[in-house]
Amino acid sequence: MHKKLNPRLNINENFICRIWEGGEKYFSGLVTDSGEDVEVIDKGTRNFDSGPDYKNAKIKIGEKVLTGDVEIHRDHGNWVQHDHHNDRRYISVILHVVLWDSPSRTAPKLRIKRELPTVILENHLTKSIHDIWKEIISEPSDKFRLPCFANNSTASDDELVLWLGKLSVERLKLRAERIRSRLSELSRAAYKDLPKNRRLWEQALYEFIFEALGFSKNKEQMLRLAASAGLDNIRKYSGGSIDGIQAVLFGTSGLLFDVRTKDPYTDRIKEMWRELGDKIKNPRLQRSEWAFFGQRPQNYPTIRIAYGSQIIYNLLNKELFRALILVFEDKEFKVKQAVKDIMGLLEPAADEYWNSHYDFGKASKAKNILAGRQRITDILINVVIPLLYLYSAEFDKKQLRVNVLKLYNEFPSNADNSVLRVMQTQLLGGRGVKSNSVAMEQGLIQLHNFYCTREKCDKCIVGKKVIESSGDMANGSEQVKGFEYKIIYY
Repeated sequence: MHKKLNPRLNINENFICRIWEGGEKYFSGLVTDSGEDVEVIDKGTRNFDSGPDYKNAKIKIGEKVLTGDVEIHRDHGNWVQHDHHNDRRYISVILHVVLWDSPSRTAPKLRIKRELPTVILENHLTKSIHDIWKEIISEPSDKFRLPCFANNSTASDDELVLWLGKLSVERLKLRAERIRSRLSELSRAAYKDLPKNRRLWEQALYEFIFEALGFSKNKEQMLRLAASAGLDNIRKYSGGSIDGIQAVLFGTSGLLFDVRTKDPYTDRIKEMWRELGDKIKNPRLQRSEWAFFGQRPQNYPTIRIAYGSQIIYNLLNKELFRALILVFEDKEFKVKQAVKDIMGLLEPAADEYWNSHYDFGKASKAKNILAGRQRITDILINVVIPLLYLYSAEFDKKQLRVNVLKLYNEFPSNADNSVLRVMQTQLLGGRGVKSNSVAMEQGLIQLHNFYCTREKCDKCIVGKKVIESSGDMANGSEQVKGFEYKIIYY
């Protein structure tokens, strides 16, 4: 269970509804405030009219299966505050779902005087509220509308392009600052004093590549694995071989626990880990911490770790970090050739076992690709570019910086996700502006995540134009707002 939420956070019911709809992705082990187990058989259909938030839900409470409505609130006391106990429209409610408890509360009752069971979600969340928030803003609902959706054509194409360019750099710096923070931890130095030790930069590169390989469900686990199975330990104990590296990674990850498969590869890795396990004093993960359910076998953590072992091998034996820098320091730098060179440096080599297995002892029906072009592109955008941008600034490498930004701004991209679809249709639709580069896409994501969903219209060039055009500076921001998907403000 995560620490109790702060009720002063301005979380609204739409956000809580997204948690409810996420189900086991966000919570588990639901229990009513009276101690009865709750199983959600059908969460119900969202009701956007007056009355309960979800209609026709099916919920098992204790030993009884009930069919009816579900009402969502911020806290336990909202039922009485909203006068639902006197409202005939709520007599079919079977479950009251709230995000947090109230210091003083009255048990919710229906108009027919029946007491209503309540589930307090904060007691059952499987992720921090901030992590849930980050996931939800990355997956806008069908009801989401930009605050300026109806009026954003008041900003010209040229103004929008300039603004998105600034936001793309803002996003790049945000990623770079996160890497800076980790480098500061690794070197145990002040935040402003980055290490000159190349090994620490390699460790940071390794950690953030592993995080990128984790997708949303195993991102945290992969980052913890890379931090625990550090390059120094791998360098010291693995013998420099792929098998040795994989033994350290799979052993530290806990994925070797209780593996009873008998095949030459598995036997070899397990034996190597038996010899190394007592020597390497590092924190271990457990197999139960890894997400396999709902993942395509191609995305299993076993496959991603197998690819990651090749990244480590290249860092230790082929000076991968230096090779990436050299690509960007070429005075004859060409984006197309640079991308080709980087793809070659990060392209997976053949792996006899993991090209044909998705878990220990489990053969794949088709050949596994340890990392495809899109995954390598994501690593380039989200890890390599911000890390080398930071490196160029720290060591005043002007040519490196120029070329990093050149690739960032000119690298063509056609990424597709729910955030970009919203921004392309609701902001770029009908304009002559195209989202056809990495920088443009990153600018759109930054605008969505840090301005639109936080209602910072007065900080946005487009929002300011809409407010000005409303002719009412005092109330303009209220006219811009009013969309259906306000999230949460910090």
